[in-house]
Amino acid sequence: MDFKALKKISELDVFCLLVFKTIYETGFANLAAKELNVSAPKISRCLTALRLTFDDELFYRRQQGLRPTALAEHLYQPICSFCESASNIERIVHEGNCTNSSTVLNIAVTPIIMTSLSMALGSDDIMDKLGKVRMHIWNEHSEELIHQGDIDLGINLGPASASDLLSESLGHSDSTSIVARKNHPIWGYDAISLDDIANYPFLLLDTKGFNDKLDFFQIYCRQSGIEPLNISRVSSIEEWFCHLLTMRSFSFMATSEAAVLNHFDELRIETLPETEREKLLGHGAAPQYHLIERTSSYRRYCDDSRKIIINSVLKLIAA
Repeated sequence: MDFKALKKISELDVFCLLVFKTIYETGFANLAAKELNVSAPKISRCLTALRLTFDDELFYRRQQGLRPTALAEHLYQPICSFCESASNIERIVHEGNCTNSSTVLNIAVTPIIMTSLSMALGSDDIMDKLGKVRMHIWNEHSEELIHQGDIDLGINLGPASASDLLSESLGHSDSTSIVARKNHPIWGYDAISLDDIANYPFLLLDTKGFNDKLDFFQIYCRQSGIEPLNISRVSSIEEWFCHLLTMRSFSFMATSEAAVLNHFDELRIETLPETEREKLLGHGAAPQYHLIERTSSYRRYCDDSRKIIINSVLKLIAA
């Protein structure tokens, strides 16, 4: 046995062997790049590594494309078998991850539905299928963390800005709630209107990609020529909750989250009248929730887990 040759072969990665198989079957390097969804220079680098490893040209150019050498003809079947074995290993690992039993699923979530989604994913029947789930507040670093694999996926208002991440629209909520202390003066009006509540301190929970620059209520006030009494911003759920209790402010929230806060006696939550909600949104569409993730080949969770998460979000935004 030639141990030197064996060492060189062992240093090849599986992708290089996949490149060999694809070039052999298509006869063209550019078709191999398209089929494997990589750049032409990457195919060229793999082909160079293959030629150095096997000390053979492997493919030579003809008008009909790249033709295999005699050695390449002999290598084709063994390499096909190896690629099939590698594919089977990947399939077994993927199927084994369906319950996420040995890993923690990390999800970055917009704070607007973070509490209610945590409650949904933490229920016994869902945890039996998903395993443990760690929730992270969506921030300016979330896309990069998803790209690096430190976070598995994200739920945010708006699609990903990075071109290498996939975004799937999950829809929007059809209602908005307003929240304040039970003894807040806004509850004294016969009907809640945006013009009336602008006379009281307004509280924003910063949501990256949604209201981190201007909120819908701020835009409405500007367009209506209204000068709000005061607008405060907080970056955490804890700050938001305490501000409502101690600063006599009011805020808007997702209706699904409002259901969670109904357990707090100090707060009152009411659905914003549809006419006022239409004023709040103006002529723009309601903000869309998006699932943000890497391409399927890089995911550490299976389709069943993905469907559970999507269905959980859909139930919340339909509330």
